[in-house]
Amino acid sequence: MFGTPKSYKRKFTVCLMPLFGNFSDAYSLVEWVELNLLLGAEKFFVYNYSSAENVRCVLHMYAERNIVEIVQWPIPVKDVHYVGQLAQLQDCLYRNKPESEFIVNVDMDEFITPRKDNVRTWSDFVANSSSGTFIFRNTFFLKETYDENSSSKTLAKQYKLYSLLLSKHEPLVWMHGKRAKYIARTSMVTWLRVHDVLQSSSKIELVSEDQAMLFHYRYWENKNVNTDNFVTDETVVRKYGEALVANVKRTWSEIEEHRLKYCEHPNK
Repeated sequence: MFGTPKSYKRKFTVCLMPLFGNFSDAYSLVEWVELNLLLGAEKFFVYNYSSAENVRCVLHMYAERNIVEIVQWPIPVKDVHYVGQLAQLQDCLYRNKPESEFIVNVDMDEFITPRKDNVRTWSDFVANSSSGTFIFRNTFFLKETYDENSSSKTLAKQYKLYSLLLSKHEPLVWMHGKRAKYIARTSMVTWLRVHDVLQSSSKIELVSEDQAMLFHYRYWENKNVNTDNFVTDETVVRKYGEALVANVKRTWSEIEEHRLKYCEHPNK
């Protein structure tokens, strides 16, 4: 359907599964956008089925800056599995085939993170590789393990930056076929699944965990997590922490100004 463009408008576009359930966690949205920008994202396609006013206001601000494109997603949810995520992935792929060299598929609580000190961005990571898809193994950082009484990392706590507040992940690194996410070259894929690609005209690279991983921050709703065997990994803090805090602080200031002009209720 599409040939390979002679040049693309951008290198990396991130596709976010549909927001639903009147999604209202604006803090997580800002952290997700700002950290992914540091990792190499240039534009985000955010599919909106149902979100709260505070989140819509943040999205509107990012859309005004041409960082986010909001795609309204009025599908019959009762008849389509998980808010139509598979359909959303295909929609995002084919919207971006002419414009973006790569598609990045991650959820709101996930970050594809290069682990080598000399590889800071996705561009660094894919340089000199002809692979059509890069699939990254998942590991969980559990939010239950965060010490709310800690006096350190004041600004990270203020803006709820869990990627900086959590530095230990579970010992399990999931296999590539489980919980994985990917970066795919748009000219070489024709169909996307949630955790991998169904078809590719070129090599699919299964990335080793020493090169990069999918860092996944979530609750297991288990207040008695034993962290004795958890693995310390401060890659995000070391490589992106200072810039992330500065960028998030600036962004929230811009959001407050935006709210005063365009949004009814200026509450996070």
